[in-house]
Amino acid sequence: MKTLDEIREQCIKSQNNLSSITQGYSAETLEKMFKKRVMKHTNKAMKYFWASFTLQILVYGLLSHVIIKSWMDVPIMLLGFGGILLFIPFTVMLMKKFKALAKASMTQSVGIDTLHDYVLQQHTLLQSFYTFKKRYELLLIPLASAIGTILTFQLFVPGGALENINGVFIAFGLTVFSCLLAIIVENKKSFEQPLKQLKEILDEFKGKE
Repeated sequence: MKTLDEIREQCIKSQNNLSSITQGYSAETLEKMFKKRVMKHTNKAMKYFWASFTLQILVYGLLSHVIIKSWMDVPIMLLGFGGILLFIPFTVMLMKKFKALAKASMTQSVGIDTLHDYVLQQHTLLQSFYTFKKRYELLLIPLASAIGTILTFQLFVPGGALENINGVFIAFGLTVFSCLLAIIVENKKSFEQPLKQLKEILDEFKGKE
């Protein structure tokens, strides 16, 4: 994959214009090559969006099943509704940012002269969702883990949560710990690495200004 410097060198050799044709490459071809390089990084985040959305649909389905099955059991029903309400803001923001990132990625032509703005838009959208994700997960992870743990004990363990309080705390701690480990790994792969790589591309522009 050609770097920004190589693309610029090809363009500068012909009339010092970023939109010129260079060594058999048209401006449109150079643009596509550059966007392909950018998309290689943003696609990692796109995969996270799809996986996360699928997981949330599964959570909504399971909680809805619990609510319907335990309609006359008020505590369980309230926990089910609480779990759904907890995830809704995250799902809404997830889809909003995914739509914006996908729309930007599918733009047919941004023009050689505005490639910097294109990369900056990708970086800004991704950074915006990542910041929201990290903050919201401070609330989401402990509350979702608590709801999941209590529901599990209430539905499947004799005596429920109150008669197995030690087991509840142990299960809750293990759940939070495992979720945090998974999130750290996922954040690095789907957000921190792509953001770092997009920042490096932006720095290449600054180095040539």
